[in-house]
Amino acid sequence: MSGRPPEAPAGEAYAAGSSRRIASHLRAAADGGAVELVDRDGGTVLTSAPAAAIHRERRLGSLPSTALFPAGWRFHSHDHEAMDGLLGTGGSDRLHRWEAWRPRLVLVAALALVAGFAVWRWGLGALVAVAVAFTPNALTRAVDDGHLAFADRMLAEPSGLDEEQRNRTRGVFARLGAAAPAPRFGDYKLVFRSMPKVGPNAFALPGGTIVVTDELVRAFPEADVIAGVLGHEIAHVAEAHGLRRVYRSLGTYLLVAAIVGDVGPVLDDMLLEGGLLLTLSHSREHERDADRIGVGIAARAGYDPAALVRFFERFADDDADGGPSWLSTHPSTGERVLRIRRLAEEMERSGG
Repeated sequence: MSGRPPEAPAGEAYAAGSSRRIASHLRAAADGGAVELVDRDGGTVLTSAPAAAIHRERRLGSLPSTALFPAGWRFHSHDHEAMDGLLGTGGSDRLHRWEAWRPRLVLVAALALVAGFAVWRWGLGALVAVAVAFTPNALTRAVDDGHLAFADRMLAEPSGLDEEQRNRTRGVFARLGAAAPAPRFGDYKLVFRSMPKVGPNAFALPGGTIVVTDELVRAFPEADVIAGVLGHEIAHVAEAHGLRRVYRSLGTYLLVAAIVGDVGPVLDDMLLEGGLLLTLSHSREHERDADRIGVGIAARAGYDPAALVRFFERFADDDADGGPSWLSTHPSTGERVLRIRRLAEEMERSGG
């Protein structure tokens, strides 16, 4: 120790129960036995106490250091080092030191990002599989209802098909359902909607609802083609592809939210209110699986397994320009035509 008296931290004082600010400073008493709070303008000692009796509040961020005297006086100062020299730290600055920026925080942040990426890349699939296995039927029904209501508000109009067209499509759907794997969350359900902006289309919801557009039924009167398209969508339901992509999307969102904070009402806004499934694309792996399984369903139901090729050939020219929406998130038309033909040939050789 040099014997030099500690610096006097300057700041503001407040009497007990008062909000009147008094410009003041701290100093060591002449006898060295106490710390005095002194009015900076008049030099009056407002209060004093032994350093050990003065409570030093924990420092937070850029807030001032605070000292509480036994008599109720409160002193604030940004002269943190001078406060430390006069009153000591006593561990009171530990949280502030943790909050302070240091180069090692870059490493901590990088490790957090790497860990988040590892969970997303390798762990999310396992978590999604567990979530699918434990999903209750009531939730998938709510998801179907929410997304169908969203489609009705934003994209769809009531179906204008005549009864003959509906019954023909229902007949195909019934035969496919009998040949398909058992549904996970309730019976397969067919609904009709007119979607002029969407065009010839069909899409599946996780609870077993298959939506077919009027445009698809009118564009393809052949039962074999309708069977190929519906078989593909039934396969998505049977394999829970839609539910898996919902959970994967939500899982990614929650991982990001865990890093940046504020998860928010995710379930209501993203899942039950609709729209999420309609904005997500199936992975190419899901599409290939749905083609394979769907062609098999159509074949077992007594339809031509290669008929789906005619659907893609109809839109081959459009596909070069982005294609209709049913094709927009799928593998290329040429690839799918070759695979479907190969699958159909294998089925014929094996007897179905």
